[in-house]
Amino acid sequence: MEIRKKVEKLVKNFVGAMSVSDMYGGDHKLTKEAIDGLFDVLEDILGETEEITIGVVGSEIAFEKEPFYEVSKKVQGFIKHLKKIKVEKFSFIRGVDVKELEEFIGILNKRPSRAFEPIDIEKVLESSGIKYIAVGKIGQKKGKDEDVSEDVDIKAIMEDVYSDGADFMADTVKDLRDSRSIDLNSARQFISGITGSLLKNKELLRILTSTRSHDESTFVHEVNVSVFTLLQAESLGIKGSYLNDIGIAALLHDAGKLAIPGDVLRKTGGLTQEDRVAITDHPTNGAKILLETPDVGVLAAIGAFEHHIRYDMKGYPKKLYGDKIGLITMMTTISDYYDALRSERSYHEGAAPEKVYEDMMGLAGEFFNPDLLENFFSIVGVYPPGTLVELDTKEMALVIKGSTLDIKRPQIEVLYSAKGERLKNPRLVNLLEKDEKGNYKWSIVRSIAPSDKFKTVE
Repeated sequence: MEIRKKVEKLVKNFVGAMSVSDMYGGDHKLTKEAIDGLFDVLEDILGETEEITIGVVGSEIAFEKEPFYEVSKKVQGFIKHLKKIKVEKFSFIRGVDVKELEEFIGILNKRPSRAFEPIDIEKVLESSGIKYIAVGKIGQKKGKDEDVSEDVDIKAIMEDVYSDGADFMADTVKDLRDSRSIDLNSARQFISGITGSLLKNKELLRILTSTRSHDESTFVHEVNVSVFTLLQAESLGIKGSYLNDIGIAALLHDAGKLAIPGDVLRKTGGLTQEDRVAITDHPTNGAKILLETPDVGVLAAIGAFEHHIRYDMKGYPKKLYGDKIGLITMMTTISDYYDALRSERSYHEGAAPEKVYEDMMGLAGEFFNPDLLENFFSIVGVYPPGTLVELDTKEMALVIKGSTLDIKRPQIEVLYSAKGERLKNPRLVNLLEKDEKGNYKWSIVRSIAPSDKFKTVE
């Protein structure tokens, strides 16, 4: 059965379960049976996709921007109810369980104590402990509808997801500095968008992390760390709701630093003793913040506490118990160090990708788990997609895709001749190709920064 048919069945079952729950109450046997049946349909759908979003468009229920016309005619009461409580769309994310589904239906059925007192469903949902169901408005900045038809530009979708991530981090900084709770609902929707992108096009996601490495926004660093950590986790075979938890842990690993006033972090000298303590204690403070954030999960707090301890345990802060750091922390640390080293910051220029590789491999066994570090570079390569490189033939080429056979020999497209002239017909080159003597025909000499002379695109 195609997914659209399954979602249509889901809508019917959902409306039916709401009706039964409203009539008999949440504890009744018939309600339990209706929700169990609904969950079976939902679980089947989420076995095929990370997330589905159902929306209200006009007077119709829609999925992937296409209305269910016949079903909509039969559930006008349900549609009017959603409009009344200002829910234009709701998303189910892989990891949702029966308990959350039952609680969500109870929330939607909840009536205000007084007629003039509207229910803020989003706030109720945030405080309920529900992790894998989200609601919002069509076109809302946070929580965009990621379920789109096949002809939609995937790159544009991923760009939007990236922007949402940076916006979320900007809002998180404000929330932390104003002593407000972190918006976990938005975090989960962002991470769900990234995990969905992993399934759609991992290569394009890697290109985006490369092109965003010089973004002026410091929040993009946190987004990149989450992407790189998710790429590692996915390569190790970690799936489903575990990916969502890992993505959030990586995204919020620097919660303690984000809570520090920006003028302190921007100082290049003249730090007060109080400033130094705040910076040094940011792993501990970050863990405390996340432990006090409802439903964020202990994994994120552990990651925040451990991400500067190092693989050899010689970093900070000192652990009182145990002589190892967690797997997720080790992956996050690799992602964090890699993105910081290759990116332009106020205190250093971004390092060339080959230099980043050499420096990090030199720290294997000290800062990083050697096996995880090797796996990381097998994913991103020495020269990430989107990198401009100079060949030993003096030609200039763009890295298109990494190579699993040799991470130093990615697939490339030659853009400029040895004389520096832009080629009218760029050609693809296989760097693994050898001549009759067994020598490689082309090799990368170095990476180069795009300029007015050498551009990645015309």
